[in-house]
Amino acid sequence: MRILNRLFVVCMLLVISLVSCKEETLFQPAEGEGMLVINGVSVDVSVSDGKAVTRAAGTFEAPDASELTYTLRNEDNGKQLVQKGLPEKLTLDVGHYSLAAVYGTEAIGAEPYLAGAVEFDIRKGETTVVDNLDVTLKCAIIRPAISEELLAHYQEGYRLTVSDGVTVADATNGEDIFVPAGKNYTLDFSGVNMLGESSSFSFPVNNAAERTRYVINCNPDLPSFTLPAQAESNAWSRRIYITPMTADNILTLKETMTDKILSSVKYEASADGSVWTEAVQEDGRWVIKDLQPSTTYTLRARFGGVTSTNTQQLVTEASVQLENAGMENWTSTKLYSGNGTWSRDLYCEYCTSWSTRNERTNLGAEGANSGGIFGTLRGSGYGVWWRWYSGTIATTDAVSGNAAEISTLAFYNKPVSGIWGRGDVYNYTRDNGTAYAGYLFTGSFDKNSDTYTLGIPHGARPSSVSFDYKYAPIYSDQCIAYAKVYDASHNEIASTEVFNSAAQESYTTKTLVLNYTSLDVKAAYIAVFFQSGTDLDISHMNHVHGGYSASPFNQDRIVGSVLKVDNVTLNYE
Repeated sequence: MRILNRLFVVCMLLVISLVSCKEETLFQPAEGEGMLVINGVSVDVSVSDGKAVTRAAGTFEAPDASELTYTLRNEDNGKQLVQKGLPEKLTLDVGHYSLAAVYGTEAIGAEPYLAGAVEFDIRKGETTVVDNLDVTLKCAIIRPAISEELLAHYQEGYRLTVSDGVTVADATNGEDIFVPAGKNYTLDFSGVNMLGESSSFSFPVNNAAERTRYVINCNPDLPSFTLPAQAESNAWSRRIYITPMTADNILTLKETMTDKILSSVKYEASADGSVWTEAVQEDGRWVIKDLQPSTTYTLRARFGGVTSTNTQQLVTEASVQLENAGMENWTSTKLYSGNGTWSRDLYCEYCTSWSTRNERTNLGAEGANSGGIFGTLRGSGYGVWWRWYSGTIATTDAVSGNAAEISTLAFYNKPVSGIWGRGDVYNYTRDNGTAYAGYLFTGSFDKNSDTYTLGIPHGARPSSVSFDYKYAPIYSDQCIAYAKVYDASHNEIASTEVFNSAAQESYTTKTLVLNYTSLDVKAAYIAVFFQSGTDLDISHMNHVHGGYSASPFNQDRIVGSVLKVDNVTLNYE
């Protein structure tokens, strides 16, 4: 009875002391009693691999001694007290005691189980010091380490569980799950992969040891494949065409899966290795679109989370525009100096970076000579515009700034009389003249043979050509416009439709799509061509009166269809 009374007193004192843990003395030692002093409790959560214990919220921090649950037991009579937290000093009956500390529950779950115990004796009138209570992990740890490549194949979801044959608990990839030591476990993975197939696999852990982490690296048979060589010519300005994989590119995979992999593989490009743009199918070919010009891209193939064992870099073409595409810059060469009455100054006009037919329609202007009204040269020359003029000139009738005015002109071919009336200018030109359609194009022109060669150096492949135009035709005439792209051997690899237009009174924009016969050949030259029309019947043309109204009317012109062009743009998509 006396022992029970004393234990009751001890229990009461323990409760009191938990409220006031810093009491130095609870009672002076009495007959048959001794003092217990707890100097410290050591908590160690280290594991076999030396890595920190983790939970869903992050790294698991070792609990403080005050967070542990303690059991003080009198081993002589079996009486015990269980309490969270422990005072530093206690007055106890003499006897043999044990002090145990635990944290968590010994079960499969997200909380680790820690435990430690120490035994000691209480002697009459003496102070017993406990300073070797070591609390450590008493559980094992299983950590699933499923590769991200594998998980990417289960986009519809998957499940990870740990089981001891009785209890099944969900696990999270990359996080510790704590299990009682000394038992056998199975880590199970199940899900539906990207091919629509249900699959599962298991990994055993036998006789799990305490303070030991078992990292389960789940890397089952994943495909291995290469990206085929991609030609430099596959890279356009804002897109890259892909040479797709074949069965020969699949290195390690069951033969029955080859078709499934090839039908599901993705092709991607990235400029920074972080953001990847995926290819789409367009007209039966894989193409990666909406890229940036003059940019280095890394290409790869990807099946789920598995990427090709190799990558390749390609540089997109520059989105180069034609020089002087806005028709702003012009120059001229003076061919003949007139006196302002019998003759006018004669010029050949040049549109910078473009070619025209102007050198042909001004051919011989350097030799224009009025010869006065007497002498052997009378009527043989005269520098008049209805004999020499540039068919393509600058005009301020433009969308903005300048535009190119491309005209069909007729020229009188014989000596001019200084006594003709104005009506004779048109009649004689109609009966003894030659008409020339006006040209504006990228290429070169031979004035002697009156022929042109299309194309100027251009290393990019536009998808279309746009321009602003207006058109004043004679009769039912139609203008001509088109574009072509050539390879290094000057073989045509792309062309637009031949565009013809009837009258267009105000500026409108027209876009001509370039249709490529080959997507794998690089461009070397480009041609954009405009022609004023095809109607060369001088009787259909207009007599445009100049500012000088006396014979030989040196500013008059015989004009057919007139095409005006501005803002030629190469579009890259």
